[in-house]
Amino acid sequence: MTFEPLIEEPFLLACRRDHPLAGHEKVSWAELADHRFVTVGRTSGNRLIMDLALARANVRPRSFFEVQHLSTSLGLVEAGLGVAALPRMALPAGPHPSIVTIPLIDPRVTRTVGVVRVSGSRRAPAAEQFYQMLLSRWRESPIHADAPTGKP
Repeated sequence: MTFEPLIEEPFLLACRRDHPLAGHEKVSWAELADHRFVTVGRTSGNRLIMDLALARANVRPRSFFEVQHLSTSLGLVEAGLGVAALPRMALPAGPHPSIVTIPLIDPRVTRTVGVVRVSGSRRAPAAEQFYQMLLSRWRESPIHADAPTGKP
């Protein structure tokens, strides 16, 4: 198997516009200690990435809710039940009426998104065309740029 990285994307804090952290330019993971933190279950690859990065930094927000899907954590944030750390691609693409996103620091946690394939195999013509389309669209995508955070 080979893995071709496409992007390194950060985890961002999602909170309601009326949350005390909403006006911050950046939030450290340690600052989440006083807030209800929504996290994904232990079987999630995203959870593993966060747990490993935060263990190295000796930081761990206390989970208040544990959900199985990233979209569920966004629903809890939108309902005002807590804050969540999510990869950028799991967040609303444009401005959201009630949720803002804020960079999380100390440590900066990221995940790598890419394409996995069998080593030495040739793609079928349709698969190759899809792959080339994916690469060209991916490179043009605004997700590569530091997208606006949707702050109030």
